[in-house]
Amino acid sequence: MIYSNLISRGISSVPVLRVEKPRVADFRPVFKREEQKQQREVSVRLLATAVGSVNLALIDANGQVKTVRVGSEVGGYRVAHIDRNYIILSRGEEKKAIGFSFARVEAKTTEPKAIAQGETQTLQAVVQKREIESVTADPGVMFRQIRLVPYVQDGRTTGFLFEWVDPQSMFSKVGIVPGDVLVSINNQQIKSGEDAFRILQVLRNESSFKIGLIREGKPVELLVRVE
Repeated sequence: MIYSNLISRGISSVPVLRVEKPRVADFRPVFKREEQKQQREVSVRLLATAVGSVNLALIDANGQVKTVRVGSEVGGYRVAHIDRNYIILSRGEEKKAIGFSFARVEAKTTEPKAIAQGETQTLQAVVQKREIESVTADPGVMFRQIRLVPYVQDGRTTGFLFEWVDPQSMFSKVGIVPGDVLVSINNQQIKSGEDAFRILQVLRNESSFKIGLIREGKPVELLVRVE
């Protein structure tokens, strides 16, 4: 009826109103750039591993030290496998292996001179239990206070060199200085990243412990009492 009245009035065409659908923003390029940025930025360094009933690894991810296990997320990757000397990260079909990247410190090639038992220097120290608890609550805390690198003799790792020690840390307070070589704790030798985790167990459970060091080529024994 309305259309017929319009024709009778000489109006033969009716303007059509076009309603445009709102455009939906395409965020795919943004997401892709963010994903690429994340892939570029992720930097993982393996610090230590513990392989047993539960496999764990201590890593430095973009400057943040943390403990991970199989299934943990690391910068968009998933921890797929933990071995004694490396871990495997996966993302879809992509897989990457992360091994130890410590700078190996070679000992002097000269034959070490036999040292008599009486030449071992013995030092004593006391540490507060709350400091022990603070360090052992998170493995990352310990590795932010010290930097260990493998110490190699005749092609074999015989200990770990304290490359750096935080002057305000518990380790400095008990008498450990940069350049000391950690060889044992409670007479148990420290030769691998896995062994480094034993430090935490000893510190957590013992009321006293003994640290074996080599300092300037001579043995040093630190007797530490926890109060």
